Amino acid sequence: MKKLFTLFVIATSLNSFAQDPYRVTIDLTKVQDDQVPVEVIVPPIENDEVEYHMAKIVPGTYSISDFGRFVVELRAYDKEDNKLSVKKTSTNKWVISDATKLHKIKYWMHDSFDEFDGYGSNKVFEPGGMGLDAQNNVHVMNTFGFVGYVDGMKFNPYELTINHGEDIFGATSLKKIKSDKTSDTFTAENFNFLADAPIMYSEPDTVTKTIAGAKILVSVYSPNKKLSAADVMDNIDELMEAQSEYLGGKLPVDRYAYLIYLFDGPTISNAWGALEHSYSSLYTLPEMDPQRISQTVKDVAAHEFFHIVTPLNIHSEQIHDFNYIEPEMSQHLWLYEGVTEYSSHHVQVKYGLYGLEDFLNEMKGKMNAQDNYNVDIPYTEFSAKILEPANEARYGDVYSGGALIAMCLDLTIIKSTNGKMDLQAVLREMSKKYGPFKAFKDDELFDEIEKLTTPQVGEFFRKHVAGTEPLPYQEALGWAGINYSPESSEMVATTGRFSFGVNDEDEIIIQDASNLNDFGKAMGYQEGDVFVSWNGEDVTLQSINGILDEHYSNTKKNAKVKVVIRREVDGKQKELKLKAKAVLVKSSQKHLIEPSETLSEEQTKIREAWLGKS
Repeated sequence: MKKLFTLFVIATSLNSFAQDPYRVTIDLTKVQDDQVPVEVIVPPIENDEVEYHMAKIVPGTYSISDFGRFVVELRAYDKEDNKLSVKKTSTNKWVISDATKLHKIKYWMHDSFDEFDGYGSNKVFEPGGMGLDAQNNVHVMNTFGFVGYVDGMKFNPYELTINHGEDIFGATSLKKIKSDKTSDTFTAENFNFLADAPIMYSEPDTVTKTIAGAKILVSVYSPNKKLSAADVMDNIDELMEAQSEYLGGKLPVDRYAYLIYLFDGPTISNAWGALEHSYSSLYTLPEMDPQRISQTVKDVAAHEFFHIVTPLNIHSEQIHDFNYIEPEMSQHLWLYEGVTEYSSHHVQVKYGLYGLEDFLNEMKGKMNAQDNYNVDIPYTEFSAKILEPANEARYGDVYSGGALIAMCLDLTIIKSTNGKMDLQAVLREMSKKYGPFKAFKDDELFDEIEKLTTPQVGEFFRKHVAGTEPLPYQEALGWAGINYSPESSEMVATTGRFSFGVNDEDEIIIQDASNLNDFGKAMGYQEGDVFVSWNGEDVTLQSINGILDEHYSNTKKNAKVKVVIRREVDGKQKELKLKAKAVLVKSSQKHLIEPSETLSEEQTKIREAWLGKS
């Protein structure tokens, strides 16, 4: 299962370095039993009693992590190393007495990639967790999982020192102020900045490149060396160039780090994906064929990088000063995740990285995905109550319904402003007004965007985002000369009603042949068959979709279908030629989207404003 999360941690203070810093040391050379020692020297305390907090929830993951449950033997000391009284009052809180004497806090930290007694059933999604692997010399470090803060002192600066072996390198977007062969010291303006910057220590496999004025770092850990940092950089540089054009001609950051951790076995969360940060993104992905994994990184990166706009430069008060213990959620997941997901596809069609048909298929897929969710409450309400169990099950809809909101909104802006503005222009204006250090009020966002555009845009928000009226696919797509039908049916050639799969060699196989129809039986398909060719065309991961599209669309009734498969016969692998006459079956599909062959002058103008000139 793939999941994409975004760490919504926003810069909130420009003057915190005038305050006394926390000085944190994490010693990776002492990792044992998937635990690491952590020492936190705290700023001077004026209260007799304080609370030390670990994060309950990390903004952007929309689920409770309770990092306090990974803490072992938390102790507090004065400057003479005398113990102070500590009482744990909840999973994520420790009350420390005689706090005016408090000098340092020490504890051991479990990793979250492996189970231990007390872990519980709430598994942490790996890109938002902690992995300590001394055997393979790789450590995935989300700082919010290792380090906490004294309540009321979240905005003091941090100095983080990591002790490590000579043969590993720490890749991160954090600013490094000191380094030698076995130690690195980083600075962060406050806890928000610290939490916003993961670190991955591993044997060095890094590449840096300047793209559109930003220094881009790629660091890869691949246990079986199937993927390199150079592979990734080769696959994303064109994308980032397109993204810079999409964002107005330059990237809005001076640096960015891609941290990519590949695993070759099951994960504790049974999921894979990424967590986005302001200046970096952390990926945990299965170690697959290099071409497949490079494309996967590219697809995920297309989404994750756009979070530089939302929420880094456009965000609400709830995100600006996030409460890690008792969070209040924003109404605008459609903006933070939906607009970002839409942009990740829109940029690729607008700048020629893939075609119109591919883009429309992506939007069709999102329409089909949204059909699986109960959407009877407004998006604003669903978003604000995302942590409630009834709404948590709908979280995946932010990537489908949220992206479709963005698509229809983009077209509404273009149509109602006569092509003078689009969604990206609105976001640029919003970024100028707010930026990283200023938040908008949740209840005022729609009015703010309406002022920049037209009353029609405000009406769109009231009906389809704050209300529950279905999105106007037919009308909005029609403005750009795209035909939309909620449902259609046609006669297409059947493949035989079996389930496709992929084996360890990345070959296409028959995974399940238990429900073969008459055509499948006539072909003689069996479970485990490996496809070699289909009507003379070699079957590969790259070619299979095109082959099937051709089969479904253009195969006539009774035409000969010739397939070569490889099958084990009498203990030996043999290639067999299978053939049968094609059978057509009625196929119904929802959400048919097709470009019109002829466009009016206005449709041409809107399509070019939306998708660029082809």
